[in-house]
Amino acid sequence: MALGKEYKFKSNSVEYSTPLKIVEPLIREFYLTVDVCASASNYKTEKYWTKEDNSLQKDWYGNCWMNPPFDRNLNKWVRKAYNESEKFGGTKVCLIPVRSNTKWWAEVCLKSEIRFINGEVNFNDEKRGLWLPMCIIIFGEKAKIGTFSV
Repeated sequence: MALGKEYKFKSNSVEYSTPLKIVEPLIREFYLTVDVCASASNYKTEKYWTKEDNSLQKDWYGNCWMNPPFDRNLNKWVRKAYNESEKFGGTKVCLIPVRSNTKWWAEVCLKSEIRFINGEVNFNDEKRGLWLPMCIIIFGEKAKIGTFSV
């Protein structure tokens, strides 16, 4: 039986709201206080920055959560999280699609703790999850560098 259109993951935006079942345990584990890629309708911490705040131009102090836009600038967001953890300390926790076939993944993500997500991630309360393989990458003070888990 073929799946109808109503069962396919579909979004008109590259901005996806993280499911609470994924982010809430991470907020507790890492004491995340700043959501660096949020909107007024999907922020996950009390302090958050929107697209208009341009967090790629800000200093990321403390423990930050990031669910970046899944577009051509994904590598800039991941490099920013890594660089900010090196520069200012704290822990930077990111939800991203696995891009293990890219140069930036090898250069940056392998310097993080990587937690692969088993199954589809259901963004924006969609009936069907995103088919892309996803992971949580953790940079900084609380990261267990070189640790890979599912």
